[in-house]
Amino acid sequence: MISPIRDLDDLKTFVLVVQERSFTQVAGRLGLTKAAVAKRIQGLEKLWNTQLFYRNTRKVIPTREADLIFPKVISVIESVKELENSLTNKDELEGILRVTCVSSMAKNFISEIIEKFQEQNPKITIQLIVTDSLLDLMEESIDIGIRVGTEIPSGLVGMELFKNKISIVASPLYLKTRKKILSPKDLETHNLLYLELHKTIQFSGTHLSLSDVTKERYFLSNDAASLVQMGLKGKGVLIRSFWDIEEYIQEGKLIPILTDQSLENFGSVWVIHPSNRTPSRRMMVFRNFLESECSLRFNQ
Repeated sequence: MISPIRDLDDLKTFVLVVQERSFTQVAGRLGLTKAAVAKRIQGLEKLWNTQLFYRNTRKVIPTREADLIFPKVISVIESVKELENSLTNKDELEGILRVTCVSSMAKNFISEIIEKFQEQNPKITIQLIVTDSLLDLMEESIDIGIRVGTEIPSGLVGMELFKNKISIVASPLYLKTRKKILSPKDLETHNLLYLELHKTIQFSGTHLSLSDVTKERYFLSNDAASLVQMGLKGKGVLIRSFWDIEEYIQEGKLIPILTDQSLENFGSVWVIHPSNRTPSRRMMVFRNFLESECSLRFNQ
């Protein structure tokens, strides 16, 4: 019969081994022998019926199964800590927050906001998972997601941070050497750079969509950063979320066009988290900080 986990020490040991990649170093941190650390890991492997680490003489390497289990173990440890804090009426702003967003958000404003937040809350560790895939927040044990959408997905709760305004821009050199763009129909003679998911966006007050004025597209990509670079190099008219290009607009590297005949917003940017998980105080403090910073930056 497989014995259950005795206490959190086994799970904490597992976390440290994943982080340190060494039984010896973990033994030193915990004040145990190397054999005792190995025994705890072996116990978990028997309990979960899976190999957790590849071992050699120099280091230990987590298996794919260990990588999948790791965030769930972190979540269990954090949940126990929150329970202990609630029982002692103590909910210190410390611990781990797992946050996810797309790469363009991380580059343009999320990383900066996290840096400011941690200056005020140095005991909170934030693990930022940057991916352009839509992760299952519950499955991946993620506390907070920042996403673009028209509504909050089922099973999640959230709050709108700001409208996802879509800007039409081009480089100064491009505008000097190409036909003037005075109306949406003028875009038909230009190379348009945009994500495929934006093609159905309509021009405000019309039934005309972006796809309706698309006659020339010589570069297509699902990578927003590549589209922005092509726009900066004067390879066409760029259509992007304003938060992804505001820095280049301020620097004069990209010039807004058709500002009086703009595209409709493409949904909003939301901060979301699982509905079946009671938010910790540090999670709520971070969410409120994020809302405040985004409001100052984007809702003026």
